[in-house]
Formats: sequence, structure tokens, C-alpha cells
Amino acid sequence: MTETETLDRARLLFVGDTQGDRLAREVIGIAEIAMEQRDKLQGLLAPLRDAALFARSQRRPMGIGQDHSRAVDCVQIKLGAEYGRERDCVGFWIDSPQIDSARDADSPSPCHRIALALIRLAYTVAEKVKPKK
Repeated sequence: MTETETLDRARLLFVGDTQGDRLAREVIGIAEIAMEQRDKLQGLLAPLRDAALFARSQRRPMGIGQDHSRAVDCVQIKLGAEYGRERDCVGFWIDSPQIDSARDADSPSPCHRIALALIRLAYTVAEKVKPKK
């Protein structure tokens, strides 16, 4: 039984006008809001998850003469504070000189895909927590 089916059955069970039924309907409402927020968060994290899965699919055995399991750096992410009095100022900047957002979304390099997903996630979260006007 899925979470939605469970909540639907619970909603049908608590239809009375007693204090316990009203409280149960309130708890069901809170559970629905929590499920919506969880689904939104999973939507935000989906591009990062996909980039990490792509990176895992690219794993290869170590070659002859290779003395370390890690390759050399291919992407650097830089982060810094951003100052301003405007409400739309996110308060930071995050960028990579090696990343081109138009080109690297489908890059064959898993490092570029993960870096782009991290940069986009940081700005999306900043938009979500921005103060209301």
C-alpha cells in the first residue's frame, strides 16, 4: 500500500465530527504537506542524482601502470561571498571556469555533469530561501 493510499483510507475513516476525528484529519493534512515538501526536495536533487549515477556507470578498472585509483582534477568549483543590499542578492557566488552550462549538461565527462548539477542546486536552494518581498 502506498503512502497516498494509506492517507486516502485514513481520510475515509475519520469523517466524524468528534475531537479525535478532527485531530486525525489535521494530522493527515500535516502528512500530506510533508509528502509534498519531500517530493519537491527530491525534484531538486534529481539532476545531481542523475549526474552521480552517470559517473558510476563510467567506472573502469585501473589500467596497467596506474598507481592511484583517482584521476587528476578536471573541474574546480569556486565559492565566494556576494555583497549587496538588494533582497534578490543570493549572498554568495559559485562558479567553475571549466563549466559551460549550455555545453556541459550532456557532457561525456561525469565531473562536468556533477559540477554543473551542484552549481545549479546551490542557486536553486538560494532562490527557495530568499526572503519574501
